[in-house]
Amino acid sequence: MEMNHHHHGHHKQYEQPSPVVMKLIAGAAGLMTGENARLVFRPVNSHHPEASVPLSIQHEAEFHLIIVDSQLTSFGHLHPQRAADGNYFIDVTFNHAGQYLVYADYQAEGYTPQTDRLTLLVEGREQQGADETNEKLSAVTDGLYLAVAATAPFVAGAESHIPVTITKDGKTLNAADIDPYLGAVAHIILIGREDKDFLHIHPMSDSQFPIIGHTMFPKADIYRMWIQFKTEGVLHTANFTLHVGNAAAEVATGHGHHHHH
Repeated sequence: MEMNHHHHGHHKQYEQPSPVVMKLIAGAAGLMTGENARLVFRPVNSHHPEASVPLSIQHEAEFHLIIVDSQLTSFGHLHPQRAADGNYFIDVTFNHAGQYLVYADYQAEGYTPQTDRLTLLVEGREQQGADETNEKLSAVTDGLYLAVAATAPFVAGAESHIPVTITKDGKTLNAADIDPYLGAVAHIILIGREDKDFLHIHPMSDSQFPIIGHTMFPKADIYRMWIQFKTEGVLHTANFTLHVGNAAAEVATGHGHHHHH
């Protein structure tokens, strides 16, 4: 089982690397489509491997678990529960076979937030997945129409704004129509197709857009994006595909713009 250990990209560089890693200690073997499986995780501090590691609550949960298939077509955002022994467990069912990426998003007490990536292999019924490589800047979910209203191309290494409009039955929704979800206006997850870079953004809203994400893409890639938000107490998930270019290429074609800090 592959595991990658990295931090969110927006934390200060001088902080000490976390000695904590999220390990999947049970449930990875023999995963089959259509069968309920219990995944059991444990945060382990390499300096004190036997000790339980307390996690801080971030956005109303100690542990956010994102599960996507390797083609970035399916998406789940779950919250494993903590057992008395310090392990975290969640019951999941996979609908089709293949490789899945599991992102453990959490914060060990005393350290910065981090995201660890694990890989699962699910056997069983194959399914022809949709090709989600074409740019997709609009989505329909639960009768809501969402559109990314970006005014410039997305480029790596520069501050990017992701403004989103939402309409329902022809009426434009505003910030007051959005209910808080897990302590934020909304949650945006972005994953790059090539290197599977993971970004978790907590967007804002203003008088023009009910959802505006701010981030910096680490590199040029095709990113899948999922926006989760609530209206009238109902949770919605909408998916998009963003093409992020190289800043140098954009400048060369005259579309780039420089930021001065």
